[in-house]
Amino acid sequence: MTEPRLLTEDQAAAYLGVPAATVRKLPFGHVRLGTRHRYDRKALDAHLDRMAGLDSPREPNVNKANAELARFIADHPHVAGGP
Repeated sequence: MTEPRLLTEDQAAAYLGVPAATVRKLPFGHVRLGTRHRYDRKALDAHLDRMAGLDSPREPNVNKANAELARFIADHPHVAGGP
């Protein structure tokens, strides 16, 4: 069974190894679906890779995932918490 891409707050906290209160404060990785917030595993991974200096041109999949997420948010602003 594959892991879900969108995580609840508690799942994201467990995935990152931090308290749920810390996850609530993250300025990245969350997606609003109606009244629910979910955390995108790929966005969390990509941000952590950048923080750790692991994001490089030699990792096109991370760059591609970032571009796809940005395109999705631009195409679906209501899902991402926009107007």
